[in-house]
Amino acid sequence: MRVPRIIEREVRNHARPGGATEREQRKAAAATAIVAAFFLGKSRFPQPELSTEDLPTVERIMEALKNLPGGMNKTHGGEAELIALAAREQKATGTRQVLLSNDGGASVVAARYQIPTRHAADVLAEFACADPGLSPTECTALFRSACEISAPPVVSRPADDSAFTCSHANGLCGPCDNAE
Repeated sequence: MRVPRIIEREVRNHARPGGATEREQRKAAAATAIVAAFFLGKSRFPQPELSTEDLPTVERIMEALKNLPGGMNKTHGGEAELIALAAREQKATGTRQVLLSNDGGASVVAARYQIPTRHAADVLAEFACADPGLSPTECTALFRSACEISAPPVVSRPADDSAFTCSHANGLCGPCDNAE
């Protein structure tokens, strides 16, 4: 797992206290926990850097993101950098890359580069498949709690607990089969 510096800066900005509402305070607390867990100390995630050769790809991706419905008024820097870095790694090594993003537009554009995208519900569904002790009700509660801070598009969100129920015993399971 890699996190570009631009995403780290965004998370660090969210970690700054100062929000007046309870939601803003929860968001700052969550971002602070992420900074401590993933950006500090020995468990720090590697942070790939863009090269000069990546800049035209980033520009094309940003333009594609801005051209999506609702995308014109956003900068899309983090999403564009994530997609460009994943595309570069996939091309250089041939290893499959998967983005973790709550941005529906990023999912659309990443797919153009043959890079699948997962959001929090997808990851929780994979955890539920791997750990039978993690109940669908717990996963739903965790996902709804996470949506208060950073939510994927409404059309991508699970409607009920069934999204977190492993059905592999019946021969097919979306989260299990898509995780490979």
